[in-house]
Amino acid sequence: MERLPAGGDRFRAEMISRSQRDRILTAMSEIVAKRGYQGATVELITKRAGVARATFYENFENREACLLGGFEEALAEVRSRIDAAAELESDWPGRIRAGLAAFLAYVAENPALARTCLVELMTAGPAAMERYEQALQSFAPVFARGREFTAGSEELPETLEDSIVGGIVWMVHQRLLRGEAALVPSLLPTMLEFGLAPYLGEQRAAEVAAAA
Repeated sequence: MERLPAGGDRFRAEMISRSQRDRILTAMSEIVAKRGYQGATVELITKRAGVARATFYENFENREACLLGGFEEALAEVRSRIDAAAELESDWPGRIRAGLAAFLAYVAENPALARTCLVELMTAGPAAMERYEQALQSFAPVFARGREFTAGSEELPETLEDSIVGGIVWMVHQRLLRGEAALVPSLLPTMLEFGLAPYLGEQRAAEVAAAA
């Protein structure tokens, strides 16, 4: 990372400030992915970002706030990609397939950030863990639409969608732990069968997975 230019008018100063924040977030994810959250000191983050310690605290109250800031930005980007991909499909199974593919592609493209958000965030304390769980739960309604296609859907467990989302993220989590982010997209067929079978039945879910 090259150091930022100094000085300039107000607009330039705002741009530099925004860039500094982005650099800190990027550095945070890289350090956390390599050393874990506990090993990601402010000193290491600022050195990697090429900013002063004071600049870090101008943007974030502490390390946890920085970690959560990166998580929120990554979450917003993932949602945007999932929504954009799903909108191109006409049926619910197709939207699930496209959304999962977009999510897995994002993980493969951003291995350090993905590891930070899906592995290391859970070690950062109760507040981070709570936000992580809230984020996962927010994706449950996407799968809950499958109940519309299920005879006797009232018999499905109330926690089914949370379990599906948790299982999907766990599959990614395991790949990231092994340093296999590049292989994450290959999980798509397995995820589709796992996520769709409770609603469509095993045969139809396998057909959707085979077309992935």
